[in-house]
Amino acid sequence: MSEIVLEIGTEEIPARFMPDITQQMKEKATALLMEERIPCKVVRIMGTPRRLTLYLEECSEQQDDLVKMVKGPAKKIAFDAEGNPTKAAQGFARGQGVEVSHLILKQLDRVDYVYASIKKAGKETKEVLPGILQQFVEALSFPKNMLWGKGETSFVRPIRWIVALQDDEVIPVTIAGIQADRYSRGHRFLSPGQIEIKSAQHYVETLENAYVMVDIEKRRRRILKEIEETARENKGYLEKDLDLLEEVVWLVEYPTAFCGSFNPDYLGIPREAIITPMKEHQRYFPVVDMNNQLKPLFIGVRNGAEKYIGTVTRGNEKVLVARLEDAKFFYEEDLKIPFKDMGKKLSKIVFQEKLGSYQDKVERVEALSEFIADKLGIKDEKIQICANLCKNDLNSHMVKEFTELQGIMGEYYANHAGYDKIVAQGIREHYMPRFQGDAVPSSLPGQIVAMADKLDSIVGVMGVGLIPTGSQDPYALRRAAQGILQIVLKHALDLDFSEIIDYAKSLYKDRISFDNEEIVEEFFLQRVKKDLQDKGISYDQVDAVTRVRSLRFHDTLLRARAIERFSDEDAFSILLQGIKRANNLSQKSKGIEFAANLMKEVPEQRLASALDKIEANIIEKKQSQDYYQALLFVAELKDDIDYFLENTMVMVDDESIRENRLALLDKVVSLTRDIADFSQIVEKE
Repeated sequence: MSEIVLEIGTEEIPARFMPDITQQMKEKATALLMEERIPCKVVRIMGTPRRLTLYLEECSEQQDDLVKMVKGPAKKIAFDAEGNPTKAAQGFARGQGVEVSHLILKQLDRVDYVYASIKKAGKETKEVLPGILQQFVEALSFPKNMLWGKGETSFVRPIRWIVALQDDEVIPVTIAGIQADRYSRGHRFLSPGQIEIKSAQHYVETLENAYVMVDIEKRRRRILKEIEETARENKGYLEKDLDLLEEVVWLVEYPTAFCGSFNPDYLGIPREAIITPMKEHQRYFPVVDMNNQLKPLFIGVRNGAEKYIGTVTRGNEKVLVARLEDAKFFYEEDLKIPFKDMGKKLSKIVFQEKLGSYQDKVERVEALSEFIADKLGIKDEKIQICANLCKNDLNSHMVKEFTELQGIMGEYYANHAGYDKIVAQGIREHYMPRFQGDAVPSSLPGQIVAMADKLDSIVGVMGVGLIPTGSQDPYALRRAAQGILQIVLKHALDLDFSEIIDYAKSLYKDRISFDNEEIVEEFFLQRVKKDLQDKGISYDQVDAVTRVRSLRFHDTLLRARAIERFSDEDAFSILLQGIKRANNLSQKSKGIEFAANLMKEVPEQRLASALDKIEANIIEKKQSQDYYQALLFVAELKDDIDYFLENTMVMVDDESIRENRLALLDKVVSLTRDIADFSQIVEKE
C-alpha cells in the first residue's frame, strides 16, 4: 500500500470558489480511481487559498485485473448439430486469444451466444499515475478561468508549482507546463521560499512546520476554537455565522484570532449598519452580551502567528472605525430626509432596462398587493402603505453604500418617521426569505407585499425573454418563486395564483410578451414539484397531484399529503386499479351526460346507486379541502367499481348504451380528477 499526494500550487483562489472546487475534486478523484481500478482506502481533499491538494491513503500498488466478457456468435452458428465448434467459433476464439474449449454460453434476449472471458492484467499504479493525475486536473471546472504565460493553459488561478509524490518518489507528471517535484511553498510571510517534502507521509507535518495548516477541517476547528475563546476572554459571546466562518477558512493558511474594539458611541446607529461592514467588508465576527446586544468589540482572524498581534489589532480597529464613521454619517444624513420624500427619486432608478424604473415597479406592487389582499378577503390600509413605501430606502445614503441593508434600513426610517410598526416591519420583511433557510414574513403587510414584489419581478423579467436556464438566473427568479411558495405554505394561504399571474401580466401592458403564455405557470409548477419531493412525498404522487395543474399551492400540498396518507390504507391498491381502468375506458367517451334511464344491467345500476349515495359527501369534503376523507368516501365504491368492470361489457355495439356506461365511469373518475391523476401513481409491491 502507498500514500499519494498531488499539490497544485497557485496564486490566491477566491474563497467563494473553494467549497465547489473541493467537492469536485473529491468526486472526480473517486470516479477516476474506480475507472482505473485502483483501490484506495481514503480520498482526502485538502487545501488553502494557495494550494489544492489531493491526498490518497492506502492505495494499492497495482491496478485490479480487468475481466470482461466479449460476446461472440450465436450458439446455433458457433456449433453444428453434433455440438462441434464451427469455423465461426474457432475464428472468434482465435481472435480473442482463448481456446475454443474455454468459450462459455450465456443467454441474451432468449438467444444463446458464445462468450470469451478476457482477463487483462493490471499495471503497476506508478505506471498509470501520471495519466490519472493529468486527467484529474483537466476534469476540474471553475466559475471563472485565468490564462497566463503564453495563454496556452487555463485554470482558476495561475499554477506556480506542482508536488506529486508516491510515498517518497516523485511522480513524473507535467501539468500546465510545470514538471512535478517534491518542493512546495510555506506561508508567504512566515516561511517564504521552497520547502522539501520528503515523502507523501510527511506532507501535512512538513507544511504545518512551515506555518501552513493544509487540513481544511483542522483549520476550521482551530478558527472556531480561537474565536470562541477570544469572545469568552472578553466577557462576550460570538454571534456565529457559518457562512462567514467558511469564508474565513479559505482566507488564511495559518489562522490566529484577535479582538479589537471601537467607541461605544457607534452603538447608537442601527445594529445591522455595524454588523454589515464588519462581516461583508472586513470579515470580522461581532461580539454580543448575554442579552444578545452588541458589544463594542469584534473578532478577526489574521493569516499569521501571534507575533505583532497588537499592531495587527490596532490596524484593523482603524479600518473598522473608518467604516463605522461612514455608516454613522450616512444614517444621520438619511434621518434629515422625510422617509416619504425618499420615494420621489425612485423614477431615476432603473429596475430593468425594458421594464422601467422602481417607481413603475412600486405602482405595480401597490396594485398587485391590493389584488392579492382582495382575493384573501382582506381590507387593510397598512398593506397599501407598506407597498407604497417598500422601495423608498433605495434612495438612502445607507443603502447606496450597503446594498445588503435594503428593507432593513427602510424599517428603521419608517419607525423614525412615525409609521405604524406593522408597516415598518412589512418593509423589512417584503424581501424575505432572502436566502435558503431564511424566515418568511410574519406580518400580513410583509407577506402580501413580498408576494406581490416577487411575482412582479418574475412576470416582468420572464416577459422580456430572460428565462432562467441551468445555473444562469441573474435576477434570482427561482429564489423569488420559492419565496412565494414558502410564504403561501407557511401561512396556509388559499390563493389561486393563475388569477394573480394573469393580473400581474396585465399591469405591464405592452411592455412584456410571451411566446408560451403558460411559461410562468410551468415555472411555478416545477418549484412546487421540487418542494413536495423535498418534503419526502414520492415522485409518482407528486406527479399525480401536479397533473391537476392547479396553482393553489397550499391546496396542492393538502392533496399530496392526503394521497400520501391514503396510500397506506388497505383499500388503496384495489381502488387505484379500479380508478385506472375506469379512467382508461372513460377517455373513449364522447362527453355525453350520464342518463339513469339507459341503464340495463345490475352492475351499472349498483354502481350508479352507490355513487348517488356518497357523491354529495365527497363534494363537500373536497370543498372543505379534507381530501383524505374524500378519498375514504371514494374508496367505498371500490367493490362496486370492480363488480361493474368484471361483469359489464362497456364497449357494446349499441352506441347509446356504450356512451352511457362510459359516462358513468367518467362520473366516477371525475370524483378524483381534481384531487390527483391516479394514472401517475405506481402501485406498491
